[in-house]
Amino acid sequence: MRSRRTISVGVWVTTALFGLGLSLPTAASAGVGLFRHSHGQPLNDLRVTPGATFNVTVATICRPGYATSVRDVPKSEKESVYAEYGIAHHTTNEYEIDHLISLELGGSNAITNLWPELNDHPHGYLNSKDILENHLHELICARKVGLKTAQNFIATNWVSAYRRFIGTWPNANAALSTTTTSSSNVTTTGGSSSTAKPGGVKITALIGSVAPGGHESLTAHSNRPGDSCSLDVTLPSGRQSTESGLGETTANASGDATWSWEIGPTTGAGTAHVSVNCSAGVAVGSFTIS
Repeated sequence: MRSRRTISVGVWVTTALFGLGLSLPTAASAGVGLFRHSHGQPLNDLRVTPGATFNVTVATICRPGYATSVRDVPKSEKESVYAEYGIAHHTTNEYEIDHLISLELGGSNAITNLWPELNDHPHGYLNSKDILENHLHELICARKVGLKTAQNFIATNWVSAYRRFIGTWPNANAALSTTTTSSSNVTTTGGSSSTAKPGGVKITALIGSVAPGGHESLTAHSNRPGDSCSLDVTLPSGRQSTESGLGETTANASGDATWSWEIGPTTGAGTAHVSVNCSAGVAVGSFTIS
């Protein structure tokens, strides 16, 4: 394992921000990271992964396609991250080499910003941390949360940040396991959805296939009338959609929330993933762009 050089990072980490529920091992081998735990969830070791950022502005990270344009983590660097955390063996999709401060929040590709995140989604495409990152990105671009503030939150204790900005921590395996539902439960045309928990939140309508330049719509039902809900869409390229019509909305008196948005005319073909986040729970699904 190569030795780690001390580098200057663009985010200050303050453990006092999220002291509640956080435990840190008192002994660690020099240069080897140990997972911390908060509310039972594994976190990065701040001594080896404190977070690092690019010198970017809000306007830069809110530009469509930015995160994809700067992503650069070679296989050798990923192997070094595993070695730093003492992980000699792991199964396929067990971990994701994750940007602690995500690229969409201004994080860099430096090894001090990379850690082996334990996947809580069976396919790893939308972990609970991803949901938080997407939400923070929306808040930053809407000028509701400062960039440095969001970076501090997620670098210090992203689990506590999830509880602060999204709500009660879900049962990850139940919340993010994708299961195709029958047409008697969900009105779709080729789309798929899943629910966070029985009776919590479910996707009730989603157009299954949309062409670039067309319009998609989604309706979700929460068991809490007037619930506060938000919708995130991850495009086939892995980029989060920033189209007008997405984001936060309020469910009506029956608990129904509806979104409608355009699929950009230059959007690539493939499967897009949707995530509905309400106070009552989380529901995820997918549709095809073709």
